[in-house]
Amino acid sequence: METNEIVVNNLPKSPIAESFRVFRTNLLYMFQGEKGKIIDITSAEPGDGKSWITANLAISFAQFGMKVLIVDADLRKGRQHRIFGKVNHTGLSDYLRGLTNNKKNHDKEQEKEEFYNLIVDTGIENLSLMPSGPVPYNPSELLGCRNLDKLLKIAKEEYDVILFDTPPVSILADSLVICKKVDYVLLVAAANKTKKELLVSSKKSIEGVGGNLVGVILNQIAPESSKDLYESYEKYSSKKAKKDENIITKNVKKLSKLVSARGKQ
Repeated sequence: METNEIVVNNLPKSPIAESFRVFRTNLLYMFQGEKGKIIDITSAEPGDGKSWITANLAISFAQFGMKVLIVDADLRKGRQHRIFGKVNHTGLSDYLRGLTNNKKNHDKEQEKEEFYNLIVDTGIENLSLMPSGPVPYNPSELLGCRNLDKLLKIAKEEYDVILFDTPPVSILADSLVICKKVDYVLLVAAANKTKKELLVSSKKSIEGVGGNLVGVILNQIAPESSKDLYESYEKYSSKKAKKDENIITKNVKKLSKLVSARGKQ
């Protein structure tokens, strides 16, 4: 498990860890006490940090005492197994292809057994992972099959929160297949990198298939200091951390309003 990836777990007092707790609180408010909520986390383009966001947001839910599952639905370039230091021999692609059990008629217990056979322990309490699995030749079609609906049903019964890590919206249809079937969609954007026009088009694509886009997460905000990022986190006072948290929150709100306004034009 990489320290520089799992910030919420390894640097719990850092401003970034606190920001994830703020995101978690906002999402819990939307849940209104209901369990089994499914969140699709995607991005406008590659390199925006959606997998990192997914992993750390999942950890923040797990630290809150909730039973959490990450499903790596990036069937082409899945990265969650690397973040948590696990192998990717089996996973979501196997479940969708139905290779774990060749019987055509499954009862509920058999379906659950197939599901759990593909789950790995992340090493973090309350947090499980279903890796992406072997790369299939038809990812988009596979994600659109009926087995995905079975997986969603089981996951909602077994977990409090399920986070899907899906490919960028602008280059692949994979995310659009999933986002219309989940409860919420979060769009990740990189500060000073992601173009506004791309954010607007991603928003329209998600909403065009019926996805419930609830927010934009602004990622990769440059630190004020040129020193090592993680050393600088530990030197922040609680007052400085609160100031940085407020700046991040304001930037996210501004970006969300901008994307919403541009999308209506």
